[in-house]
Amino acid sequence: MPLKRQFFKSARKYFREYCDLSTIHGMKYLAENRTNAERGWWLIVFLLSLTCCSYSIYLVSEKWKNTPIIISFANEEIPIYQIPFPAVTICPLGKSYTYGHTKIIHKLDNSEPISETEYKSFSYINLICDDSSIDLEFSSKPKNFSFDDNFFNQDEFYNFILNITDLYPIIFCRWRNQIFPCRDLFDMILTDDGICYSFNLLSPKRIYKDDVQNYLFDPINHETYDRSSNWSLDRGYSHDSGIDAYPRRALFAGATNGLDVYFYEKLNVKDPLCKWPLQGFKVILHTPSTVPRLSQEHLYLPLNKLLIGAIKPVVVNTSDQVKELKSLKRKCYFQNESSLRYFKEYTQNNCELDCLTRYTLYLCGCVAFYMPMDNVTTICSSRKKKCMKEAERRMLSKKLKWNSENADDDEKLPQCECLPLCSDLSYEVETSSMTWWSPVAQKQKPHTEVSRLVIYFKKNQFIPLKRQEFGDFIDILGIFGGLLGLFTGFSILSIIEIIYFLTVRLLYNIRLYGQWSGKKDEENNS
Repeated sequence: MPLKRQFFKSARKYFREYCDLSTIHGMKYLAENRTNAERGWWLIVFLLSLTCCSYSIYLVSEKWKNTPIIISFANEEIPIYQIPFPAVTICPLGKSYTYGHTKIIHKLDNSEPISETEYKSFSYINLICDDSSIDLEFSSKPKNFSFDDNFFNQDEFYNFILNITDLYPIIFCRWRNQIFPCRDLFDMILTDDGICYSFNLLSPKRIYKDDVQNYLFDPINHETYDRSSNWSLDRGYSHDSGIDAYPRRALFAGATNGLDVYFYEKLNVKDPLCKWPLQGFKVILHTPSTVPRLSQEHLYLPLNKLLIGAIKPVVVNTSDQVKELKSLKRKCYFQNESSLRYFKEYTQNNCELDCLTRYTLYLCGCVAFYMPMDNVTTICSSRKKKCMKEAERRMLSKKLKWNSENADDDEKLPQCECLPLCSDLSYEVETSSMTWWSPVAQKQKPHTEVSRLVIYFKKNQFIPLKRQEFGDFIDILGIFGGLLGLFTGFSILSIIEIIYFLTVRLLYNIRLYGQWSGKKDEENNS
């Protein structure tokens, strides 16, 4: 018999022996001495099963490659005293009690004479009014006024908006069932909504870089303002932090362990062409390290109302394995990874404000009054409102990767990648409200209307979320092995069987029978 024919005959015999002894499902039917139709049917079934298995493994590997990170609930609850109480920022809707913005607009619209001081004041207050109310673009500006686009003096502007707000709206403050002077709890800050008052916000020296001039905190005396902090988003509170650590934290759930605030506004103070004819307050809850932007989100508290907010914290922790991945793959940043131009403390909101500031400076040559700035940057005047809106539109277009009309210019714009924090904190709030009236507050502040805000944690513990890998090597091995076992019965022992038939059994067949294919046919038949 020719050697080639003898080799194929021996190989066929050896393969049948493997199929007959293999632990892989269906293989023994391929080796049985049955009809070709039966063997063909089993071959088709085996190949179909192997194809389905391969496709399933491909889908799992693609999911692992495209979404390597999953977020799931952690195994243990965390007490609320391990996280800070939210920063609470309150902004009165009434922006001017000593200046009639609407009155000046009517004068300009009717070409009535106004003084240079009135016009300059109008230009200042115009910056914090609703965009929908101002479309004049100074077309009615009195003659012989020679202001340029950047005539704003920063200290003069701050003094102006402080002077037109001639009251401190917070009259009663209770924190953790203890009454405090409100000025000890709430700091005056400057936001995109004008003068506001914030509880539990970090020191500006913790939030902003050293060369930032406008800290947004008590802008006249911010140099003297400092408050040490024992907390960070990545590490939480330090081990030596006491119950009065800053930022403040609630020790237990319930209204008596939260924040209770009364604030007031004068009767019939409306400036409808500055703000829509609403009276009351805007309220926003945010992390202590985030600069609030009330134009983005807020709760509305009308006058003579009680607003109750039950907080549910949302904490996302990150496993050590995720830290080893690149930021673009895990789609999040740690605080020490992304360097912002104006902020020390990275949060997604701070990054977006930092990006918007750089866009505005690049396109307009100035920044909005509430944005961080260095010593050489100027404040945009009211005539630059359209430019500032265009800067925000261009930033959002770039973020969403839309094709803009200025595609060539967009390449020169600042590059921003504002990913969320890997270890993050946010607050969900369930609100309820009712009509409320306090005779004591009315007696203390006659001819006013008083509102009340109560904020507290809903439960003593909460379950955090955990950002972790979709699967480590053992997990992926288990998934692949499970799919192979499901479709073919394949296992580690199956691999060892194949190695055994290709190595050890061949050698011992030669040693025992003088040929690699095993016993001769006549020996098998005897």
